[in-house]
Amino acid sequence: MTSQNPMVSSQEAWWQSWARLSQLTEGKKVILWGRSEDWVPKTVSRLPYKVGYIVDRNEGYTGEVFLDLEVKLPTAIESEDRDASYIVITAGPYEGIVATLLDRGYEPGRHFCCCPEFKDYQLLEAMRNYDQQILVSCSDYLDDTKARYSPAGGGLYRYHIGPNEVERVAAGCYRQVQIYDDHYFAVEYVEMNVHVLDKNFEVVEKKPLDLPNYCGLAVDPKRKVFVIINAAYDTISVHDCDSFKLVERFEYSDKYKHGVTSNHHLNDCCLDGDYLYVSYFSRSGTWKKGNHDGGISEFHMDAISQGGREMVTGLWKPHSPQIIDGNLCYLDSMRGRLHTDNQFCAGGFSGFARGLTHDGRFYYVGQSEDMYMSRVFGSRDSIMLNAGFYMFDAETKASRFYPMLDNMNIHDLLLPIRAA
Repeated sequence: MTSQNPMVSSQEAWWQSWARLSQLTEGKKVILWGRSEDWVPKTVSRLPYKVGYIVDRNEGYTGEVFLDLEVKLPTAIESEDRDASYIVITAGPYEGIVATLLDRGYEPGRHFCCCPEFKDYQLLEAMRNYDQQILVSCSDYLDDTKARYSPAGGGLYRYHIGPNEVERVAAGCYRQVQIYDDHYFAVEYVEMNVHVLDKNFEVVEKKPLDLPNYCGLAVDPKRKVFVIINAAYDTISVHDCDSFKLVERFEYSDKYKHGVTSNHHLNDCCLDGDYLYVSYFSRSGTWKKGNHDGGISEFHMDAISQGGREMVTGLWKPHSPQIIDGNLCYLDSMRGRLHTDNQFCAGGFSGFARGLTHDGRFYYVGQSEDMYMSRVFGSRDSIMLNAGFYMFDAETKASRFYPMLDNMNIHDLLLPIRAA
């Protein structure tokens, strides 16, 4: 997570709209802090009231008249009645000025704010300098004869946003990853194992799987079981976390018995309390015939064998269901869409979207190289082929893309275990 700053709790008051700023400055002496060639003209032109003067720490400006406004040192504000004046920050390094005003007892919003034009700049700076680590699972092969080969190969990658550093912390063809009891549980696709890794990403145990093509995994700490989803045989299996004993297995349909696998293509899953959520390509089991009736179903953990209740329909190869802020969120992967409920598309991305997490501030959306881009020709303005992930602000729709150019398939994103 980001490092905590004592100013964070009051940051919303730093930012006022132009309309609100006009109200706050009515009948007051307006003082601009920062002699900026850019921000001062923009502020003067937008305010309905005449500005009193400018203050700036640079003594070289002291006594200068800029846009008919005298430039003074910041000590000038000490003689002002703070309730009869209003300070608008018009300098790029605004955080230091805010800290100075807060130290002197000025209240953000009431006594000062940043120039509203800064808000876009502030978001850019916040995203550029954000300090976060994301754990990325990748299911690529190292064998260059395989279709899903990549130079870097599969594994777990720790991507440190901020310094933009990425390292592979574990090798393997990993799909969904979960945290349980200070360990990582990860589906290793090729070995047909569930790997248990410690917080240092050392494999401490390998739990064998009985069938190929397991994909999704979720851990239920209340029942001390984990659920694994098989995309080929469309099964939901529940295993004991400690013994790995099979507790229950639910077959979504019996279509596989006719010799065709992956009819529904159950893939990812998540748990919330007593309920399991599973994404799939086709409810009817006919996606291979071009019927993309994908969706998400809800199962009660104590009654999985009774079947699930359809929650979301009409999706095109969906993945990554997650409960975030109490809402069922998911990726409509082929359309590149992030949904934060079944009626609202929070964001659109230009590639195959798979892998989703949230840190309380930003969403992180994974993107894989698209092997089937011709299927979306005509439905998008552009198609991005790079693998990596987006850091996405749902409120403004701003995003930054963090590429992983030597990888092909991003499957899951996770916030790593915090260091003690």
